Amino acid sequence: MLKLGVEPNVVTFSTLINGLVKASKFSLAVSLFDEMVEKGYQPDLITYSIILNGLSKIGDTGRAVRFLRLMEERGFKPNVVAYGTVIDCLCKNGLLKEALHLFSELKVKGNRPNAVIYNCLLYAMCNLGHQEEARRLLNEMIDSNISLDIFTYSILIDAYCKEGMILEAIDIVHTMRKQGMEPNVVMYNILVDAYCKEGMVSKAEHIGDQPPIMSHTTF
Repeated sequence: MLKLGVEPNVVTFSTLINGLVKASKFSLAVSLFDEMVEKGYQPDLITYSIILNGLSKIGDTGRAVRFLRLMEERGFKPNVVAYGTVIDCLCKNGLLKEALHLFSELKVKGNRPNAVIYNCLLYAMCNLGHQEEARRLLNEMIDSNISLDIFTYSILIDAYCKEGMILEAIDIVHTMRKQGMEPNVVMYNILVDAYCKEGMVSKAEHIGDQPPIMSHTTF
């Protein structure tokens, strides 16, 4: 293109950067982004999102947060997807405090967190043993009318089983079914493992036949 005198545009650069990210050549992708800016091209929201996604994939949390700030400095308002990408990266690297800070910032700026962001935080909280915080966050999710999805239920079932609350985990399964969702193999494996650890092998063998407990339990 350059030899023929054809001027590249933002789409050209974004396409190349996306290709480099998909090929796991993140350093080259960032270098090309920097070159794009140096030559006077204004990256758009798609370009920023591609870079954020790449930085998150390699777990470069510090640079991902700085890049989020760079977006704001250059006049772009990060959306829920951009915040969610960085929050997910922070959670996967055990930086729950930093993730919660971004989560609060997201809400203060008038954005409505989606189920994906809530799930990232719930998963991190449960993995780190912060069950009380997870309960409060789940209640916030419910109060905000955010629909619980299959991943949310998986997190809840796993958390209950880790606490030895198998009946409550089974109740979650029945709640899922009432909402038209069937448990997947991961959920059943968690339940079977929990029963076996408690020495209740016979119940593990009939896990799909467990009746719901009488009272509905919240997390």
